[in-house]
Amino acid sequence: MPIEGSYAIWNNRGGSGKTNLTYHLAIKYAYRHPDKTVLVIDMCPQADLSHAFLGDDEDGRDYVSQIGSLKKDPMILDGQQRIPRTVSGYLDLFTSVGLPTTVDPRTFLFNVSKFNPQLPRNVYLLCGDTSLELLGKAMDIKRSSNTISPYSNPWRTITQSLRAFVHKIGERRGIKLMTFIDTNSSFNISTEIALTAADRIILPVSEDHLHRNGFEYLFSLLYGFSQPSSIYYYYRHYSFYYRADENGVKLPKIHLVLCKASPINKESKLGIASSTSPKAEELEKCWQFVYDTYTKHREAFEIHSNERLSSPLRLSSTSDDYQSTNMFNNHINNFSQAETFEEFMRQYVMRISNETNTVSRIAIKTHSPLLAVKHPHHSQEYQSSAQTFDKTLNDIVERI
Repeated sequence: MPIEGSYAIWNNRGGSGKTNLTYHLAIKYAYRHPDKTVLVIDMCPQADLSHAFLGDDEDGRDYVSQIGSLKKDPMILDGQQRIPRTVSGYLDLFTSVGLPTTVDPRTFLFNVSKFNPQLPRNVYLLCGDTSLELLGKAMDIKRSSNTISPYSNPWRTITQSLRAFVHKIGERRGIKLMTFIDTNSSFNISTEIALTAADRIILPVSEDHLHRNGFEYLFSLLYGFSQPSSIYYYYRHYSFYYRADENGVKLPKIHLVLCKASPINKESKLGIASSTSPKAEELEKCWQFVYDTYTKHREAFEIHSNERLSSPLRLSSTSDDYQSTNMFNNHINNFSQAETFEEFMRQYVMRISNETNTVSRIAIKTHSPLLAVKHPHHSQEYQSSAQTFDKTLNDIVERI
């Protein structure tokens, strides 16, 4: 199978940096692997990822909205039907009548380098669409009914509609395909379709909002683990994980948790505990809960290759250096499961500096790769943070 891998960047909490990470990770991977085709899919209704890649049209208007409203680059089906070249256009067609054999799924894709020459030539975008949320309501009805769907098992087929798209692209001769999918934090049908299109999950979290309940809710939504109340059990027949198991739909495995460190503020520099930042013992209890879940449900976590520990990574945080307790690793051919808490943290958790969020947002706003952003008003501190984040991206790509 020419599909090298497929990753959904997901967290059920908004503001965790999913879009930022997807944008920069896809670009970094494409630069590191010019022989591979990088497919980026925008499954968030805000379509911010698509705007970051495509920018504005020649009149200064948002290109994404122009595509979604058929004012730009519509796809013509059977010589007359106009379909937007967006993820909503594809899903609407697929879930209504199926993808015609005469339609090449590559028709829906945009080569982002044609919109921005700073971007690598091997990145292709399935553009987001603000109508995705509305379309989701219609798709939910379609997959629950045998009378308005062309499929014998509409729940299974519609849930895997995006996965079918990825595999169709990957079947092309000579293509080595790597896929990154940006997701919505709301756990609706669009998120379910996005997650089942991927084999693995990269989970961005923040120490500021790290809590056992958050992980408990996440695990219960996707896998049915650690159900926080009896309501989850009573209504499990309606849950996604139950229906997925019932219909033979494969769920993705957790590959990596990226933990953004709490910002170092004046209080913490003086040795005073911040009221907004969790205490060290609280963080350790949270990670211990995640590890306990791992020991009980190893099948939900990707088995990593054995890794040789390298020296710890130093992360810049304002004027001080932040020493990460995690070590980054080089792959070898053997595979093994983590047998201790320390091994689990080394294999599955990577900490990143809080300042990287700022520089990554600036890069996205200028529609640029991270280190292509050079401006006289950018301080040396910004450049240092950008270089740190660039190294972090390289470390993540090494573990993909």
